Amino acid sequence: MKKVWFITGASKGIGCAIANAALKNGDNVAAVTRKENGFDIPEQYKNNAVNITLDVSDPDENAYTEAVNKVVQKFGRIDVLVNNAGFGAITNFEETSEETIRRIFEVNFFGLMRVTRAVLPVMRKQRSGHIINISSGAGYSAGPVPYHTSKFAVTGFSVSLAFEVEPFGIKVTNAAPGLFRTGFYDKGVWGTTPDIHIEDYDESRWQTAFVENARKHEQQGDPEKLAELIIEIAKCENPPLHLAIGTDAVGAADSYCTRLKEDTDIWREKAVKTSF
Repeated sequence: MKKVWFITGASKGIGCAIANAALKNGDNVAAVTRKENGFDIPEQYKNNAVNITLDVSDPDENAYTEAVNKVVQKFGRIDVLVNNAGFGAITNFEETSEETIRRIFEVNFFGLMRVTRAVLPVMRKQRSGHIINISSGAGYSAGPVPYHTSKFAVTGFSVSLAFEVEPFGIKVTNAAPGLFRTGFYDKGVWGTTPDIHIEDYDESRWQTAFVENARKHEQQGDPEKLAELIIEIAKCENPPLHLAIGTDAVGAADSYCTRLKEDTDIWREKAVKTSF
């Protein structure tokens, strides 16, 4: 049976690659973009795709419900939700204003939650569905606090959401890509300049060079292969809750698990003696 995909951030990069891969797989796709006509629907798939305009930073929940209703009216259901839209800034916590932090979370976390809230009633009614949250390898590793914390939040949300929706036959996957060769760093919105300059951090600034290197499009990850993997995961009867994608993301997840176990083991004996 054809699946119906609802993919945010589908205008470029990973979201666009997943949308095209789903169409090639014979599925129906609602490509959600911030700007009107943001997803170029290939001619041969005109009947299998629709471009929905939605800004996931919009706090008006009616906008999300309307977008979901349009998809259900056209295709009758939603089988796979891919929360892919994202925004980045890699400044240090102390040097980042609360306004900037809130902007990052508004897109990466709260917008993702609003989309999910709008889609869940459809999936609950179906007693089936798969929610794939595009987190990041940053959600398993240390790094600039504002961005990495927003991705840790997505990881935590995915784990807890999976617990809540399991009784309705809904699956959740926290997909965590590493660095992939997309235009993600070309938007001109990646903040590397601190809002509040603190001299103590001057000796360890690496962010500008990191973004400049990323814009050369020499990252190891291939977005088309990532998209193929997401299509495969969506076909699984028992998809993974955690899916680190790319050599660097897998390494980050391994390191996180190793450090967690090491700390737990070192303090295990004293920690378990805190019981009454």
